[in-house]
Amino acid sequence: MDYKDIVGHEHVVQSLKRAVRNNNISHFYLFEGEEGLGKRTLGRTFAKTLLCEKKGAEPCNTCSSCIKFDHLNHPDYHEIDPEKGIIRKGQVEEIIRGMSMSPFQGDRKVFLMDQAHLMNKEAQNAMLKSLEEPPSYVHMILVTSSSKNLLPTIISRGQQIRFGQIPLNLVSEYLVDRQGMETGEARFLAEFSKGSLGRAVQLSSSEDFFQLRDWIIELVGFLVKGESWKIFSAVERFTDEKDRVQELLDIMLFWFRDLMVYKATEDLSLVINSDKEILLSEQSFLDFDRINDIIKKIQDTSMNIQLNVNYQLSIETMLFKIQEEF
Repeated sequence: MDYKDIVGHEHVVQSLKRAVRNNNISHFYLFEGEEGLGKRTLGRTFAKTLLCEKKGAEPCNTCSSCIKFDHLNHPDYHEIDPEKGIIRKGQVEEIIRGMSMSPFQGDRKVFLMDQAHLMNKEAQNAMLKSLEEPPSYVHMILVTSSSKNLLPTIISRGQQIRFGQIPLNLVSEYLVDRQGMETGEARFLAEFSKGSLGRAVQLSSSEDFFQLRDWIIELVGFLVKGESWKIFSAVERFTDEKDRVQELLDIMLFWFRDLMVYKATEDLSLVINSDKEILLSEQSFLDFDRINDIIKKIQDTSMNIQLNVNYQLSIETMLFKIQEEF
């Protein structure tokens, strides 16, 4: 594990390195940003750097501390994760007990808590007390995708580091170079995941994601041809994939967004489904108003499902209304 493994976030990396070089290291960091941006990975790399015996701006990867860290058995590094979706007071109290004991190997101890926003109220109050006067050798890193769920008094005590979206070209390059994906599919996943590397990697490992995309595109083709009888079997498929409905609706939204862009520009480099040019060309006869209406129907359906409106009826209504546009 090293900074070279970090994709994007160059300004964050340089800021952390500069803090180490200037010996201006905070005792409490709050890494915040959307899911899948690599916050925990960077937090681990920073922790490894702080524990490295060479005391450089980057981990040396050769000292006893770095080797133990990579083998997940460093005595002065502790990682806390939610248990059944919650971080409870007892887990924070274990951190506090660990803070009270001096480092075993070096002169620092590092604690990293992932999904810190899942601390319940009691846990956050306990955490607040531990942050009031931490021992000089302690460094705490809280990782969160929802800082609004943390007490303002916790946030105010830490050095906030905001993680922005990873440039899409870097996500795409990572998928091609390290995951062995085809360029077209990698570009689609980079766009579809909205710059979330973790999400893109997860989808790249999915056995059926691209099969679902092909099915959605095929379904649109049936609707274009007026084959409304296909809707009933499609509703059954949507019901079977209910846990992934937002994913399916997003695929559909991206397809119609591409139709609009391709119709306006005929520039394949601007569309996300660039590996489906023939199908895009065949369906680009739709006028812009109709495409806009369809996009609005899909967005309304997504909102209705989130509001627990009847699922099957919502999907069925959406598909029939889309078919009516052709």
